[in-house]
Amino acid sequence: MPADLPGVVALLLSLALAWQVVWGLVAFVAMARDKGLAAEAGRTRIPERQLHALEARGGWLGSWLGQRLFRHKTRKVAYQRVFRRIALAWALADVLMVTGLILLPVIVN
Repeated sequence: MPADLPGVVALLLSLALAWQVVWGLVAFVAMARDKGLAAEAGRTRIPERQLHALEARGGWLGSWLGQRLFRHKTRKVAYQRVFRRIALAWALADVLMVTGLILLPVIVN
């Protein structure tokens, strides 16, 4: 087993976490902004397609927190259907990635 493999695994996990934190913050701010725009009559809102794109890039957790905190998009069934699929895909990817990276040293050894 290469000596630097645990360091590489830790780096990859850190990068994946940082990626999701950054996109989560972006999605959280977008959700707050859209809620603010929704309260103002006649204002152009952030399209749902763009909100879902932020979630799909890794901001699903920030979007979820924003939805709960601002009570925004929580009762819109069509929006939640797409959001939940994105969140499930990311959660599954996270589990597979962490499991794979943790088992990698065992497999290589």
